[in-house]
Amino acid sequence: MSWFFDRPFAPEEADRLAAGVAEWLCSPELRWLVENVPGRREAGAAAEPLRWPDGLDERLDGGHADLDRVLDLFGALCEWERPGTVWDYREAGERSLREALSNEPPVPAEAVAKRAETLGLRSEGRLRTEPRTFVVLGGRRLAPLNRARRAAEAMRHLPPGPLRAVMLCGRRPLEPAERESDEVRGYASEARTERDLMTAAAERAFAAESAVEVEMVEVSDPAPGHRASTYETLRTLGEAPGIGRGSLAIVTSPTCRPFQYLEAARALGLAAGRRFELIAHPPSWASPSEPGPAQPHVYLQEIRSVIQAASRLSRLAPAQSG
Repeated sequence: MSWFFDRPFAPEEADRLAAGVAEWLCSPELRWLVENVPGRREAGAAAEPLRWPDGLDERLDGGHADLDRVLDLFGALCEWERPGTVWDYREAGERSLREALSNEPPVPAEAVAKRAETLGLRSEGRLRTEPRTFVVLGGRRLAPLNRARRAAEAMRHLPPGPLRAVMLCGRRPLEPAERESDEVRGYASEARTERDLMTAAAERAFAAESAVEVEMVEVSDPAPGHRASTYETLRTLGEAPGIGRGSLAIVTSPTCRPFQYLEAARALGLAAGRRFELIAHPPSWASPSEPGPAQPHVYLQEIRSVIQAASRLSRLAPAQSG
């Protein structure tokens, strides 16, 4: 199945994106998750069964009106921007590095992974244009290396000519557990920051690619103690001089594709007028020691982020297109 994040984004197609997001939110797979995975309606409250909002089964006509209506109905479940509500498993605002959480939802992992796969959270996508600039997003542990490897692989299928890899990351020191993990020691044993991970990843992935120019772009924290968000990181890129013309290829991890596509649509598409598409590395690369689906909380947290990003996009897009 093809979802909204499987297509290249063009600023003039904001209505089509809104319709695609509404379709994703109204899917049978997301309905199953809502009805079968308990969530907290209020921060600190006990998790309870959720009810699929009345009206989400009505016919979609396409465009912003549909997305606005769908998001209003989802708002009946909880305040998605409020920490600690439905499917929020972050600790102090950050995703846990532990393999499993003590509050993992009481639902079979296979059942959640099956729906997540249909929703595209285990898909890598493919290039549909011929971009010359690849934006490799930063991340934790193996993510920088896997994303850079995926970019290098995709470049080999493009016509000959100059190529550019922009290694884009925030300013983040590595946590001890990450720094000492086998994954990081395997390719960046001296790394102390996310930029170090990205540098080591670029050296490995593009060493044999003579036509690729690599640029490291580190985004400063917006305020002391607050890391740059995905939107802020991509917005910095959109405002940077010399990013080049033409379509961009953004490279990330499979679970992040829907959320980061929406943030890129705001930061690069609507705000900077850039065309882009978004691909990911194969899911099997995420954990070589234990290949297979992630734990349920990983997918549920990401779906929560998609709903939040859709709401932010919905507020912005009509003003941009009007």
